[in-house]
Amino acid sequence: MGQSIRTRFEVLGTLACLGPVHVGGWDTTAEASLTIARDGLGRPCLPGTSIAGALRAYLSGVDRFQAGHPVKVTDALFGLTPSSRDGSPSWIRVDDAHLIGDDVTPAVRDGVGIDRRSASAAANYLYTRQVLPAGTRFALRLVADTPTTAAPGYPGGWPALVRDAVEALVAGLTQARVPIGAGRGRGLGRVALRDATIRSADLSDPAGLVAWLTGAAPARPHPPAEDTSPQEAPHDGRLRVAVAWRPVGPLLVRDSLPGTVVDTLPLTDTTADGTVRLLLPGSSIRGTVRAHAERIVRTLQRQDAPADFGDALRQPPPGVDVLFGSAPTGRRDDQDQDRRGRRGALAVADCHSLGQVSASQWNDVVTTSPGLVQPSGKQEREEREERNLQRDQARSVLRGRLDGIHDHLPLAVSDHVAIDRWTGGASDHRLFSVLDPDATTAWEPIHLDVDVAHLDRQDAPEHRASAVLALPLLLLVLRDLRDGWLSLGYGGTRGRGQIEVTDVTFDGAGLSGAWQSLAGRSLDTVLSDPPPEVVEAMTVWANTFQEAAA
Repeated sequence: MGQSIRTRFEVLGTLACLGPVHVGGWDTTAEASLTIARDGLGRPCLPGTSIAGALRAYLSGVDRFQAGHPVKVTDALFGLTPSSRDGSPSWIRVDDAHLIGDDVTPAVRDGVGIDRRSASAAANYLYTRQVLPAGTRFALRLVADTPTTAAPGYPGGWPALVRDAVEALVAGLTQARVPIGAGRGRGLGRVALRDATIRSADLSDPAGLVAWLTGAAPARPHPPAEDTSPQEAPHDGRLRVAVAWRPVGPLLVRDSLPGTVVDTLPLTDTTADGTVRLLLPGSSIRGTVRAHAERIVRTLQRQDAPADFGDALRQPPPGVDVLFGSAPTGRRDDQDQDRRGRRGALAVADCHSLGQVSASQWNDVVTTSPGLVQPSGKQEREEREERNLQRDQARSVLRGRLDGIHDHLPLAVSDHVAIDRWTGGASDHRLFSVLDPDATTAWEPIHLDVDVAHLDRQDAPEHRASAVLALPLLLLVLRDLRDGWLSLGYGGTRGRGQIEVTDVTFDGAGLSGAWQSLAGRSLDTVLSDPPPEVVEAMTVWANTFQEAAA
């Protein structure tokens, strides 16, 4: 039996990747264990299921569609899987988003878990992931229907409910508030809808049906994000934190691939149009913030981190579990509601240098190499001297190329050597070099996003208690970041990665409880003159750990 349709809405537009995006595919490759999804032609695509799931999760956080209505809006619009005979169809359909333009070459991101005790790479937690570069574009088509039946409890019935939901979804996509795919907490999945148009027609009326089929139904463009005032921002229950900062000394995340003249290269990000920028991945920043948050809570609890790294991921301390999530327990007991793990409410976007160079310029830098010395029958000492001469010549060429991009990316080669613990002199075969960004390198602000609506939806009593601790914990971590207690990137124990935070600001709409009092304020004003809601939250925090210590 078919569905009786009254009004149909259609949204057309272009989904542009603002950062790396990963929607997992089925196969594996030699370069990556986690590959991207592809269509029947072998081209990258964004499956409609992934887009629809992200839209459903986003809509559940928009304040006017949250729980409290007689009709649960997300179930009514996106359907409900039947537990017996009470299932319902989806009135919103999303097509697979296919690639626009030429095929793109995915980049490969490396990931590693950091052991909580040794602060080094955890065993068996190294993985590689393919990501689509920023600038990749896909064609989006979304169709939403309104049934002819009544929609009790929502003003205006089904037409108004579907219309308002479509407007909210398009506004969220236009303003890049709907991340898509995996790794969203690590900065992946940021997309924005551009050149969006919405057309509608009454299919229950013959004239409307003819207009729809002939393409004569009126279509209107949706205003772009830059034309939207702050008052018109979606009330989606997300707190946005912007951290303005600058490096105090050398700061980089190490690329997994070594250089030919320089041993350690800084990690970079290449967009679809061939622009290269230095990169601080959201995963690296989030890992640093999470480790510090765990250190705070475990210190107050007077408990060490678990010896097993897997246990640390499966059993994070309170407050950390709801902000950063928890790994699956691996149990098969159907009564264990947390065995699949939980998504964290905090996401951190990738941070790039403001300066950039072309892909060809960067390729000239990383491919600079000395000539090869072939065995010539000379004495070993003479061959070694010849190799050193060619290495010095390659260094000279590299310095010239670095001078050519210095105005955009100030980089310099620094040499290091390990010290022998017995002789006190240089250790044999322990000389290495690093291509360091200069301290004058300008960077984007660090952007953090807290899904407050997700925190409000915690159901288990222990997670509701943890959600109360999330705000004080976040403020303490941001305070320590501002005060210089955290280092970012590679070599933090060797004086690298020190930063100076110049400002931390909060913004958001549709927030609840104490989170609402942060919007429009800076961290300095919140700490120096805390709102009553923040004072109450900090009091609960103090009482919680005083009781635990007792």
